[in-house]
Amino acid sequence: MKKGNTNAVKTLVISSACAGAILLLPSKGEAALGDQVLRNGMKHPDVKELQRALLHQGYLKSSNVTGYYGPVTTNAVKEFQKKHHIVIDGITGKMTVRAITQKPVVKPPASTSKTVKATYKTLKQGSQGNEVERLQRKLKELKYFKYPKITGYFGRVTADAVKAYQKEKKISASGIADDKTQRLLFKTSSASPVKSQKPVPAKPKPAESSFILRLNSVGSEVHELQSDLKALGFYNYSLDRIFGKKTETSVKSFQKAYKLPVTGVADSKTLTIISAEAKKKEDETAPPSSADLRLHSVGPKVYQLQSDLKVLGFYTYKVDNIFGKMTETSVKSFQKAYNLSVTGVADRKTIEKIKAEVKKKGIEPAKPQTTAKPFSVINLVGDAAELVGTPYTWGGETVEEGFDCSGFLVYLFKKQNVQLPRTVASIWDAGKTVSQPKVGDIVFFETYKKGPSHAGIYIGNNNFVHSGSRGVAVSDIRLSYWTDRYLGAKQLY
Repeated sequence: MKKGNTNAVKTLVISSACAGAILLLPSKGEAALGDQVLRNGMKHPDVKELQRALLHQGYLKSSNVTGYYGPVTTNAVKEFQKKHHIVIDGITGKMTVRAITQKPVVKPPASTSKTVKATYKTLKQGSQGNEVERLQRKLKELKYFKYPKITGYFGRVTADAVKAYQKEKKISASGIADDKTQRLLFKTSSASPVKSQKPVPAKPKPAESSFILRLNSVGSEVHELQSDLKALGFYNYSLDRIFGKKTETSVKSFQKAYKLPVTGVADSKTLTIISAEAKKKEDETAPPSSADLRLHSVGPKVYQLQSDLKVLGFYTYKVDNIFGKMTETSVKSFQKAYNLSVTGVADRKTIEKIKAEVKKKGIEPAKPQTTAKPFSVINLVGDAAELVGTPYTWGGETVEEGFDCSGFLVYLFKKQNVQLPRTVASIWDAGKTVSQPKVGDIVFFETYKKGPSHAGIYIGNNNFVHSGSRGVAVSDIRLSYWTDRYLGAKQLY
């Protein structure tokens, strides 16, 4: 497809309340080292920036900055990689760029009268490198950073983790990891401010058995514990996220009832049993199988409905516990085929007819799974933000290999338990048309062939995130390239 101007906006603030994300992008005139992999034989302005950096650090033997990536530049990169313990291939990829652009903290001048403390570099949205990786590891160790992968990129998820930590420590909840925040965060660890370009080794994750909640513990885990105890009838107070005396007494009551050591401390074993019993209680009180299922319903009953429709050939997508547009279309098709009222709602009559037809087939449908989490637009946008900079790969659909246009969408929606078709054209056909896109909707364009051939996720403020020729990036939908090719927006959840 043709290349759009994805670097036209330097700073994007998603104003929509449900998005709440900030993505920092290089402006058109800025250096863009790291936007693509550089290798022998290339001629590009990014190569000039690379050569200047290598020359400044004493690795480039020639002072002639040509913009051509030849043997001299290749050897300089190899020498740099060798010294910085990076795979020595002479290719400038993400790891090499990070190390080259990493700025060490400058030591303050020595003083004989008083000791000057080294300071932490302020980290905020758009920051990247070893300091961000170490920050994410520490936040993950303390259960604030929920993203499964340490990325080294400070996006919305990292900012939210920092903000949650700051709130609990009763300091300014800015979401920016300044010197004060990092000093407090690392005070119980052996970590110290980064003073060199050497990567900080990952800290081992605490063993599951070492995780406990006790008197004076605070946070989301305490909220979950209180919620489970309340569902089981052991806790009758507000869910305040604070492990106080009332919570301790409730834990003791539960431990006594289930013949556990009565300590009032929610250790791993106690937490596991509480969670299991709360889940069992939830399943017992779930609505009966004859209850109506409709758009946005979730849970094992939806899973059973999808499985039955799949046996009958009306549902050809992933069985995922979520009653989305594709499930609604499948229900309508079944109702039409069997002369039922075509509403798209799986009411008692429809469900009974589906089960009767499955029984005739003599095929055992898949068993229901546990209830899936509801679709979250905030998480969808946050996950997309963390992937900015991931390279473009034709046919790619994973972080490791990179993404093509539709692979990027399939990956993100799958994390929200929504299975999209694999091509842009089929995604277009499956979605519900909306007059104006809102955050989380998919916007479509006609680029290299007739009909929908490119798409991205609308994130507010006239911007959308997509995987184009320069990888995952954010673009302004108002740019002439995109307005000339815009086809419309659709909702897929």
